[in-house]
Amino acid sequence: MTDQERREQAPTPSPATATAGPGSAAAETVAPANPAPEPQDAPSSSGPAGSLGHPGDLPPSPADLPVDHDDREHVVGLLQEAVSRGLIDTLEFDRRSGLATTARTRRELNTLVVDLPLEHPDRARARTAAESRRRATSPPADDARAAYAAGDTSGTVALHATLGSVKRSGAWAVPRRLEIDGWMGSAELDLTEAVIDHEVVEIDVDMTMGSVELRLPETASASLDAVSATAGSVEDKRRTSRPAGRPHVVVTGKVAFGSVEVKGPKWWKN
Repeated sequence: MTDQERREQAPTPSPATATAGPGSAAAETVAPANPAPEPQDAPSSSGPAGSLGHPGDLPPSPADLPVDHDDREHVVGLLQEAVSRGLIDTLEFDRRSGLATTARTRRELNTLVVDLPLEHPDRARARTAAESRRRATSPPADDARAAYAAGDTSGTVALHATLGSVKRSGAWAVPRRLEIDGWMGSAELDLTEAVIDHEVVEIDVDMTMGSVELRLPETASASLDAVSATAGSVEDKRRTSRPAGRPHVVVTGKVAFGSVEVKGPKWWKN
């Protein structure tokens, strides 16, 4: 028998024995009687709640927190400032302020002012609180006569004309500096018979959708160059005006959708 015939008659090795290396004790592969269970999928920690895996375990976003009446009023105040600066018109103000009064979350309020180059709400709120404290400690306008009687009219008196009117006439004591602010209101100050103990009287105006009327004595002079008007007017309506007189009234500030007018004395009595 030739070598080729012997090879042809030799049994073909099974896959198990064929893979066993030389000197291997195992002749075939034996499956275990109790196969080990496959490992279970580990809980995913990639969910929105991290290892908790429940979105409800997360605190709500600050933008979704509810707002109160003060928050809505604060945003309306920012919109009023935007009108006074000419950033939006009255129609847009009406639309946005209406949405502000019905807003339920901070997100809804933020969308009303996010496109306006206004002061950050936190800083604006702090500034508003500081102004409120300053005004609370300042003598009210009704005490101006008493302050003059005590010999001190060198301070600042604030007059507020929001949805109303402020009037001063007769022999009232004029402080060195007046601050007039308001919204949809008017201020009428007649200085023709007032007690004025200053060479220069400063009047700062911040009026939106309102008017300020100043009636000056014949001897007075006035400067209106530092008043900015947005969709409004600033006029000196006196027939004759002095370049220098006593007192010299310096008017500064801004008016939006309103007017600032300087007039002379009345020639008749009411």
